[in-house]
Amino acid sequence: MSKTILVVDDSIVSRMMIKTIIEAHVKGVDIIEAGNGEQALDKVAQGKSIDIAFVDYNMPGMTGLELISALADKLTIPKIALLTANIQDEIKAQALAAGVTFMNKPIDEEVIATFLHN
Repeated sequence: MSKTILVVDDSIVSRMMIKTIIEAHVKGVDIIEAGNGEQALDKVAQGKSIDIAFVDYNMPGMTGLELISALADKLTIPKIALLTANIQDEIKAQALAAGVTFMNKPIDEEVIATFLHN
């Protein structure tokens, strides 16, 4: 069964890197990319189920946590990672309270692969 993974980051370089790592570790994956929260909500509104999401915290328009909350109103995503260089304890606590895995940027292949397979 094919997995669908949502990757939301305002940095095209970060999206490309995450996408490359995912494709190396998950065969036949369907990746939905978005550059900000609004784009992600528009793409998810098309009714596709999402298995895993990688969401950047700092984006224009809405934060990653705001996007995760908005997505939760539409569907259930079993595994969500919040990616950020902002390592403040408050952000970590908010991610934990939302049931989201916190990942420090810059991310690396091992961290992404471990999250994908656990």
